[in-house]
Amino acid sequence: MATTVKEIEEALFKWAPRSLAEEWDNVGLQCGNPEADVETIAICLDITPASLSFALENGADLVISHHPLIFKPLSCLNLKNYTARLLAGFLRHEISVISMHTNLDSCTGGVNDRLCDLLEITDRHPLVPSKGIPGVGLGRTGRLKKSMAQEEFLEYVRERLSLKCLPYAGRVSMSIRSVSVCSGSGSSLFDYALAEGVQAFVTAEIKHSVARKAEAEGVLLLDAGHFETEQPVVASISGFLTETGKAEGWNITVAVFDDERPPTYFYQTVSRKETISDKR
Repeated sequence: MATTVKEIEEALFKWAPRSLAEEWDNVGLQCGNPEADVETIAICLDITPASLSFALENGADLVISHHPLIFKPLSCLNLKNYTARLLAGFLRHEISVISMHTNLDSCTGGVNDRLCDLLEITDRHPLVPSKGIPGVGLGRTGRLKKSMAQEEFLEYVRERLSLKCLPYAGRVSMSIRSVSVCSGSGSSLFDYALAEGVQAFVTAEIKHSVARKAEAEGVLLLDAGHFETEQPVVASISGFLTETGKAEGWNITVAVFDDERPPTYFYQTVSRKETISDKR
């Protein structure tokens, strides 16, 4: 059975309700025709020239991303503007774009639950509960399957998220069992993690002042990467669409942008004569 952009957007909002999105956010249809038929869907974390190329290579009618293409209203479509150029590319090729952002962070089975699954965090609950929908919200707090010493936990997170390096702040003298997480930029939620009495908080884009506070409070604060803590949700979106498509009788193909990469690199001096400048 043929399905449309609008029907897919409605299904996504049943999973990740629009009401869960933060006030400053822009979720849902970013560009395209809501009545257009969809046969192939490309899924990615970010809307970039690379994700547009992936959509074209796979003949996608629709791209579903986590991060929105449009955050602020555009006053014009000046093609010298990065966002306008991307919009023009998708519109030129009649590819619609839907983004599920902070609503997907907060919903059950969304970004933060996916991170908890990877770290095998159980008995979890929202770090900042939603005021409108019970049982969901930003971040998660829960328990590890077993207690770990600090160095063991750092290596555990690094390995689970396939990180080349793992910046952290603070130290804990006790074993780590209680943990909070917030995928993406979560410095603003550190005080909520403190209130939970956790030994460690896994997030990304840690502010200097928050790192100092973790140091003073004796809490281990991990900067596990914005991209790395959120990218796993792409597989969750794919699974949701595949299952929903079967249940609804949709004739769709789902293509996952597995080769998507973070925008930042690590520069490391190996010796006086040799350097590596393309290490992730």
